[in-house]
Amino acid sequence: MSVLVVSELTIWLVLVSSLVACSSETAPTCVDDLSLDCAPLYDPPTYQTIFERTLRPTCGSGRGTCHTSDAQKGGLVFEDADAAYGLLIGQDGHARVVPGDPACSVLMVRLESNSPSFRMPPGPEPLPAAERCAIAKWIADGAAR
Repeated sequence: MSVLVVSELTIWLVLVSSLVACSSETAPTCVDDLSLDCAPLYDPPTYQTIFERTLRPTCGSGRGTCHTSDAQKGGLVFEDADAAYGLLIGQDGHARVVPGDPACSVLMVRLESNSPSFRMPPGPEPLPAAERCAIAKWIADGAAR
């Protein structure tokens, strides 16, 4: 019985310490310096062009394998534009995009993170600035389908 209590206490302490260790750099609430002044890579930035040129090839069926129907990281699947839109806007109860507010949208927070372990897509290099900016502009303009 005491071993079980110690194990539960150990797990609890590990969880609490990991939460305390989380800094605003690794898990920010909002993005501090978000640029909406970028080259017209997507002019205008629409959901369809962002999905086809960035989300699907980077995170879904292209080079990324995190958000496919097999992996479904974070519950997101970037293989079907309509289904992905519903998940981003929160039809599953977990909004990743706050229309009109890119700085506080989880999608932008993850894309703009300085922490390679928290940033999406994972890896040493962030998504190119022009692509991040186009996504931010789309969200700022209301994140319409």
